[in-house]
Amino acid sequence: MEFIGSKIKIVQYKADYREALEQFELTERQMIYSSLPKEVLDEGLMDPNRRPCVVLNHDDEVVGFFVLHQHYQHDGYDTPINAVYVRSLSINNKLQGHGYGTEIMMNIPEFVQSVFPDFDHLFLVVDAENQAAWNLYERAGFLHLATNPEGPIGKERLYYLDLDADYVSKLRLIKDEDNIRLEKDGKYVGVIEYEIKDKTANITAFKIEEDKEIIKQNVLRQIATFMRRNFEDVEQIVVDASNDDINLYLNNNFVAMDAENEHILTKLIKY
Repeated sequence: MEFIGSKIKIVQYKADYREALEQFELTERQMIYSSLPKEVLDEGLMDPNRRPCVVLNHDDEVVGFFVLHQHYQHDGYDTPINAVYVRSLSINNKLQGHGYGTEIMMNIPEFVQSVFPDFDHLFLVVDAENQAAWNLYERAGFLHLATNPEGPIGKERLYYLDLDADYVSKLRLIKDEDNIRLEKDGKYVGVIEYEIKDKTANITAFKIEEDKEIIKQNVLRQIATFMRRNFEDVEQIVVDASNDDINLYLNNNFVAMDAENEHILTKLIKY
């Protein structure tokens, strides 16, 4: 199985890659959050539930590594047994800064589906202090499900992606002067209108030209990260879902804060 993207190729491990993986480099800080490939490779190869995976650039340099682990259960979380976890994900320090991490995360769902076609649930766990990583996961469509304050190295966060859902891996949210432009595969597909008041971003309109519900669903997966990156003072997003499918919002961590106005939904983005 392999995935070929604009910058990378994702393949399952074979012996030809061992030497390059043994030379794989991470900084001391990066090794707080992830293991070197050589430290987890052999264990992964001996376990039939694990699939060590290698990420190459178009010069066939090893730029990344991760393990797909089926039926895994991470301590502290009750997740379905019929699930796949992404584990030990890392980018070779020598080749960072080229957008490889972003492309890996945007395309892992498609690759996982090719390796484990009968699995619908994809999870990963990230250290809560590693905000750069979990911002990337949210931008790639992963949903923050839970936080464990007592993980192996401290506070950690559980992320989830439904592999059976309609998923748009190339959707981008772009800040214009007074709205958010939506692009899919580089093509304009809509706009979000909003107003910022104090620490609240109020979404006033979704104007989407195609695949409205699918695009909106993927926007809601990414909107928290987008707001955190572009509006430092914003702490919550509010939307009036009177004319929408409320479940679309509830499934993406929006909640009704006022029982008398259940259509007014809020998503906290600073936690």
